[in-house]
Amino acid sequence: MPQTIAARYELLEVLGRGGMGAVWRARDRTLDREVAVKEVLLPQGLDDAAVERLYARTFREARSAARLDHPGIVTVYDVVEEDGRPWIVMRLVRAEGLDRVIAREGPLPPARVAAIGLDLLDALGAAHAAGVVHRDVKPGNVLLPPGRAVLTDFGIATVAGDETLTQAGAIVGSPAYLAPEQARYQKATPASDLWSLGATLYAAVEARPPFGRPDVWGVMAAVLSDDPDPLRLAGPLAPVLHGLLRKDPEQRMGPEEAGRLLRRAAQAAPEPAAAPAGPPHNVTLDPRPAGPTVATPPPSPPRRVPWPLLVPAGIFAAALVVAVVAVVLFTNGDENRSGRGGPGTSSSAPSTSPSGRTSVPDGYTPYKGSAFTAAAPEGWKAEPEGDDVTFTDQTKGVVRGLAFQRLGSSFQSPGDGLASAIGQMKNDPGYPDFTQESFDRNVPSTYGPAAELQFTFTKNGTPSRARVRVFKSTGVFYQVLLVTDQAHWDESVTYYETFLRSLTMTG
Repeated sequence: MPQTIAARYELLEVLGRGGMGAVWRARDRTLDREVAVKEVLLPQGLDDAAVERLYARTFREARSAARLDHPGIVTVYDVVEEDGRPWIVMRLVRAEGLDRVIAREGPLPPARVAAIGLDLLDALGAAHAAGVVHRDVKPGNVLLPPGRAVLTDFGIATVAGDETLTQAGAIVGSPAYLAPEQARYQKATPASDLWSLGATLYAAVEARPPFGRPDVWGVMAAVLSDDPDPLRLAGPLAPVLHGLLRKDPEQRMGPEEAGRLLRRAAQAAPEPAAAPAGPPHNVTLDPRPAGPTVATPPPSPPRRVPWPLLVPAGIFAAALVVAVVAVVLFTNGDENRSGRGGPGTSSSAPSTSPSGRTSVPDGYTPYKGSAFTAAAPEGWKAEPEGDDVTFTDQTKGVVRGLAFQRLGSSFQSPGDGLASAIGQMKNDPGYPDFTQESFDRNVPSTYGPAAELQFTFTKNGTPSRARVRVFKSTGVFYQVLLVTDQAHWDESVTYYETFLRSLTMTG
């Protein structure tokens, strides 16, 4: 005999379980319709006073969530008490969670993720306008019925301005998607939801959370002190992800700018493939008017990265993450070389004239990136990804390139960051025959403190050499890296020095 709640809701089957309870498919006997019922389950070991506070918060927050009427938010119909506990009655949406879609499909195309982000941003905007902060935006709380994304589980939401009732000693929310201020037990705000939105979109496009660590304490330390793991597949989403995942809520990207960048990324999508025949995978009961369309273009082939990024593991000390500089190694040899002349050959690089710069030295071409302008060697191929750009010489028989990379703001000085990298590379098999040639912690720079490292190594049997300069500009660390085979080192240094002299930060 099925259990019945409040003499009205007949529990039929468990749809899922989480840290704060279980969700049931149920039948509303009064209105003869199917609904979802959330059974609130509390952590073990709480005293009676803590249980009473949590139940009070649940009732209050369910009532606040019931005020929200938006197609991108799962509607709360009712909150009832049974066995002394609250049960939240919601609209039943038969659709997969974003977490399951990622697990099955892997990284999702950036345009599709951007469209999902627009739906969620619109839903959060409606909630924030009503004074409701979700506090647990994550892939598992995003449902994907046909053509849109829906945000569910406002069960741990808090009403802005209300007295906070908290779990004693418990973390409310999912650590991998928790904003730094929440990890510090500070009050969650709309900006906290925007951080969690950024982490959710990061996970969708990269198929991994932004802070991949082996345990919850490592994740929490990374959320507080580290930059997100480097993006590989985000493409046009990179600027909005960087903006949403700023640790300082005062500096975090706002909803207007995020919406503008997400629309741009969504419009960059290829035409979606025709819908397959037969019924859709997801079926939504009690449908609402459709929000912005979530395009599902055919999967793109994996982006071929010409310079694999080898990132030494982070170093943890007293819950503080010491950032380690990412160093790029050149590995492709001649397989992508065009065979056309030397480095002065006319260009295949997709460059435009940087603002305010009308000329560059002979043999160079002006390049304008999202964060800088500079003179790049003419004929070298430019491959931008977010704020980062790699330039590779296309001359047959020559193995060399330049890279500009955004490192973030986790370490205290350029010298400290490079020193950490040196320690890691000495013991890293990815850098065979690593030998430090020079390390200067105090290099003159237009932008303030800078440090420079030069080292040799062997890659794919080729003796190679690298020079990297790390500097700080407007609170963010960047690096400019030269990597080349030993045979072409002397002339390559000229390219590196010209690039640095012409570098102008614009971001």
